[in-house]
Amino acid sequence: MTEHPGLLRQLLKVVLAYTWFFETVDDDVLDDGTALEQTEYAAHLLNRLPAPDRDHLLAELAALAAQDPDPASRAFTESFAFAMGLVEDPPPSPE
Repeated sequence: MTEHPGLLRQLLKVVLAYTWFFETVDDDVLDDGTALEQTEYAAHLLNRLPAPDRDHLLAELAALAAQDPDPASRAFTESFAFAMGLVEDPPPSPE
C-alpha cells in the first residue's frame, strides 16, 4: 500500500465517512441492525490486514485526525481504530 499513499488516504476517508453514516443515521432511514452489521463487517475486513498494513493504516488515521479541524469528526477518527478493534486501548480523553 505504500506505493500509492494517496489511494490509501482517500479509501480511508471513504471508510470513515460510511462508518460515520452508519453510526449517526436515523432509524427511519436505516435499520440499526443493518447499520451494525455493515460496521462489523468493515471491522472484520480491516482486522484481516497484515500487521505492516495495519500499522500504516493506524498512522494514516492519526494523520487524518491531526489535520481535521472539526472537533466531532476528529474525535470520531481518533476513536475509530479502537471502535473497529484495530487497537486494544481507547484513545486518551481530551483534557
